[in-house]
Amino acid sequence: MFKAVKLLNQKHYENPSVEDSSGKLVINPNQTLEIVADFFKEKFQNKDLASIASFQGIPRKLNKPFTSEEVRKSLESLKNNRAPGGDEISGELLKYGTPLLHKSIANILNRVFEEHETININSGELIAIPKPGKPKGPPKNLRPITLLNTIRKALSIITLHRIRPHIEEYLSHSQSGFRPERSTSDVAWTHKWLSAKAKKEDVEIKITGIDMSAAFDTIDRQILLDIIERIVEEDELRIIRFLLSDTVINTRINGATKERPFVSNIGTPQGDSLSPVLFSVYLENALKEVRTILPRPTNELEKTLPTEIAYADDVDFVGLNFVDTEEVQNTLHKYNLLVNIDKTEFTTLSRAGTEYKNTKKLELS
Repeated sequence: MFKAVKLLNQKHYENPSVEDSSGKLVINPNQTLEIVADFFKEKFQNKDLASIASFQGIPRKLNKPFTSEEVRKSLESLKNNRAPGGDEISGELLKYGTPLLHKSIANILNRVFEEHETININSGELIAIPKPGKPKGPPKNLRPITLLNTIRKALSIITLHRIRPHIEEYLSHSQSGFRPERSTSDVAWTHKWLSAKAKKEDVEIKITGIDMSAAFDTIDRQILLDIIERIVEEDELRIIRFLLSDTVINTRINGATKERPFVSNIGTPQGDSLSPVLFSVYLENALKEVRTILPRPTNELEKTLPTEIAYADDVDFVGLNFVDTEEVQNTLHKYNLLVNIDKTEFTTLSRAGTEYKNTKKLELS
């Protein structure tokens, strides 16, 4: 049965078109693999940062071991029609095999932490696809899609359910990304409210919108763990540490006869439900420090305005004056978050002019 499901889920992706150092289009799959893998290794591996160890301290049981019910719910929530990772196990196989598998998987996961026995679930298969509207050839015009192992996805779901209440208490109201019952509609409504406020009070409201470059891929994992330690319980910290360790990326190129894996030690592994939430926590901590350098409200009106409006890594700072983007950039840089100054937007909300009211009525004879 497993072999049948594996064959059904095998998907062949069109290899990316890349150029070598001389600008010639590469045809050989092995050479394509080398170019693509080396390019993304530069992005996802920081030689100045140490890799996260899977475990700390002596082997010991979790205070709240994984239950078969937790595993059952996580497996049943896996999405269908998703490409498997390097384990070649589809979500459907675990999902519909839950009655036979959930107890065994719970026992295995508990043993991992009780005895510090590493299991290889953190590797990922990287698929490089061309960015829309970008010319083919340069590797920088490729977008990486990482296919994670299915067991890792299930473990991430369990972890997210455990930490969600703590995360909701930590995040500020201004963040609408990756939160229950929140969406881009909240951001749109807030901007609409600001427009109405500017019109009613006849003031100019300034919005400084910053764009962060590849924010999810630049996170310092040790800083993230230090932040998480202050928010969640010991068990969940141990699990998150495990999920951030031993992340090996293997680039998938059709027709290649060799592999070129590399260890990623920066960023949050994308492709599961936990990573975006971890990013939100990381960004929230950085924004807490940014708020300390922003000017204080100068009047009662400004006190009624939100400090910022955020959806994931898109952040708009709000006030009666534009913020000093250089100061913001320097503060975020402490967290390895890079602001794309060229894409920073400055918007002014104000009441429309009244010149049209002075026009004369045209009378037809």
